[in-house]
Amino acid sequence: MPDIAIVVTSTTHKDAPTVNRETFVARYGALYEESPWVAKRAYDGGAVEGDELAQTLRTVVERAGEAAHLELLRAHPDLAGKLEVTLTQASAAEQTGAGLNQCSPDEFEEFQRLNTAYKERFGFPFIMAVSGFDRQTILHRFRERITNPRDDELRTALSEVHKIAGLRLAAMTAHPAVPRVPIARDTLYDLVVAALQNAGADAENASAIAQNMCAAEAAGSESHGVFRLPGTINGIERGKINAQARPRLIDGPKAAVIVDGDYGSATTAYRVALPALAQRAQDQGAAVLCLRNVVHFAAMWPEVEWLAGHRLVSLAMTANLPYVAPHGGRKAMFGTNPIAFAVPRPDGPMAFDFATSAMARGDIMIAARDGRQLPLGIGVDRNGAPTSDPGSILDGAQLAFGDHKGSLIALMVELIAAGVVGDLFSDEADEFAQDTGMPRGGVFILSLDPEQLGGAGALARLDAYLTRLAEDDGVRIPGAQRIRRRKDTGPLMVQSALLETINSLAGKKS
Repeated sequence: MPDIAIVVTSTTHKDAPTVNRETFVARYGALYEESPWVAKRAYDGGAVEGDELAQTLRTVVERAGEAAHLELLRAHPDLAGKLEVTLTQASAAEQTGAGLNQCSPDEFEEFQRLNTAYKERFGFPFIMAVSGFDRQTILHRFRERITNPRDDELRTALSEVHKIAGLRLAAMTAHPAVPRVPIARDTLYDLVVAALQNAGADAENASAIAQNMCAAEAAGSESHGVFRLPGTINGIERGKINAQARPRLIDGPKAAVIVDGDYGSATTAYRVALPALAQRAQDQGAAVLCLRNVVHFAAMWPEVEWLAGHRLVSLAMTANLPYVAPHGGRKAMFGTNPIAFAVPRPDGPMAFDFATSAMARGDIMIAARDGRQLPLGIGVDRNGAPTSDPGSILDGAQLAFGDHKGSLIALMVELIAAGVVGDLFSDEADEFAQDTGMPRGGVFILSLDPEQLGGAGALARLDAYLTRLAEDDGVRIPGAQRIRRRKDTGPLMVQSALLETINSLAGKKS
């Protein structure tokens, strides 16, 4: 058999956007800090602008050899600008975003010591993609990596360099930022209450709905924050949300709290339901809530967080409108069917919620509003064809996460939150909503008292386990970012067009 020559081909410049070498290097030469040779070699090898550019640049670096790797690493600055290294504009922004410009004297001293020791040991500065991390996490990783064998640390540092370049490239190609304006938290809450009352809500209902929306906004959950106010008001005005609801307890089994929400917002019903559920779970060790005849149009983590504040571990779920096609099907039958879970912790609960759809519907709506495309796998168009266009997905059907596994979880939510609770399945809720996006449905919450079920010290064991998880690099405990955000009492940045709408709904001039 003759030898087979393996030829690697690349797209030629005639297929690329009309950009010359000088422009290409000027645009991408700083992705790898002060190493424009990466962009030059990529261009000369046939690189083009597009989805594969990040991988092309990475390949150029990987094939360059150790001498070039060391040159590239030495071109990066020390963390926090130590050792008299001048920061580029990109590095300065990244380090400022991680708070490295606000080091305490002790932190500054430790960075100085670690930077010096690291550079003496490895011959290049400590490099880390700091975006999304706080100073304590960065210092923790610094302390760990300084003990690595040289070859291991060289590979780790190169991996971090690639991450930094990827983040910079993503920022360059991202859709332009939506204009936002600052507003004080109390002011925003008052505006939302006024808008709801203008639409016919009484004080109790307006307060409950506004509190939930503003909590989500402050937590960074924009898709469940004040973005939902216009839709909620539309539901009130069209008679889908009883904005003067009076939820009431219904007799049922001892282990269950059953509440009729009077066709109001679930957030109003929780003011009756959650204290009763907490008391029942604390008395018996476990209890469930079956909440009927409510409209759930909000985040779910606030209710399980509230229960966690009463030393209870809780799991919540609800069905809604038929937005999601079952695995293998084309017709939307499931709701996005979110699930929420929370565990008490001394410094604040570990809490999360997630839609069983591949993406929350609110996030798809925001992408459509902002003109952004989505990855394939989020949904299909009305003909069942895969699409990245959020408008086509909203007009077609969403998909569950994890293929058949996510679809099975969505089915479970339907059977419990609709079937067991005694309310509407998602396809039945569609008729009630009549294109308002306001489904009537049910909510199921299971609350457990760990100290009664697992014995004294059960909560401490849960907390210790979560602490061990957090010690693994890269692991983030759900809810930690939300807890940090709560410490910030400054203004919120709200999309300017949305704030104009809120002001108008509240009868105010923007």
